[in-house]
Amino acid sequence: MRWRPGAIVARTHHRVISSMGEIMFDRPSAAARPERHWQPTKLFWIVAAMVLLLVVLFAASAGFGGVLFILGIVAVITGLYALLFKRQSWVGLPHRKSAGLVAASGVVAFIVGAGVAAAGAAPGGVPDKTALAATSQSATATPTATSPAKSSCLTSDETRKYNDELFICTMGSDQRLVWLAESESKRVVALKAAADKAAADKAAADKAAADKAAADKAAADKAAADKAAADKAAADKAAAQIAADKAAADKAARAPVAPVAPAAPAPAAGYVSPGAFCSGGTGVSKTGKAMICAPASDGRLRWRSA
Repeated sequence: MRWRPGAIVARTHHRVISSMGEIMFDRPSAAARPERHWQPTKLFWIVAAMVLLLVVLFAASAGFGGVLFILGIVAVITGLYALLFKRQSWVGLPHRKSAGLVAASGVVAFIVGAGVAAAGAAPGGVPDKTALAATSQSATATPTATSPAKSSCLTSDETRKYNDELFICTMGSDQRLVWLAESESKRVVALKAAADKAAADKAAADKAAADKAAADKAAADKAAADKAAADKAAADKAAAQIAADKAAADKAARAPVAPVAPAAPAPAAGYVSPGAFCSGGTGVSKTGKAMICAPASDGRLRWRSA
């Protein structure tokens, strides 16, 4: 709405109204806006626990300087996150100015903590190195006070002496290198060699047995295959014979049946008559001529000259 001359404007909490009763604009007043207060979130407690753990670890290893050092790093990361991403960090920084102050404080704490930690570590470093050097020299100069027997060693077949007794670095039964007296070392080495030979012999015997079993199985398989082939050949031959017999029977059944010739009368007194019907055999005519029963020109059996 436009303002008209002569109109009296009245301001309320929520509206600006003219004397004409017209609403010029409507906006919430500042008093009506609720204030938002930051409250710890789940992320806050997680990060706080991690920071506390780091503080404890650095305090135990580097003292007060380590605590300042790690707190400075956390503050720098928190402030830079709020500055770069323009969002509240895990501690709820309200604006960029607060984020800048936190980051700057983190840099200062980081530098001071690093200096304090370095100053605290410098005096104690030299005595430690000196003590280490003294210990090394003492260990080199002074022979072993106790027997090295059964103690660990590094290189196989390495030797050393203790009280004029020779010790040899030997692989024990537990597969560890230990110092053993010369006689015991030889015994252990002999036992290990015997065990290795027995294992090799057993492996060779097992391989030979496995090869024999494989060969026997191959032979058995071949014999079974040969028998199956022979059985199949015999079955095929029998089937072929049956088929041939059946074909011959069918052919014989289809062939014409020759008429049966009537039986020739028996010749008198043992003689046969030439041209008479016969059923086979030989004979003699009355004239003493040899005769034979054979097919004549008409296809029937008759007595003919031999």
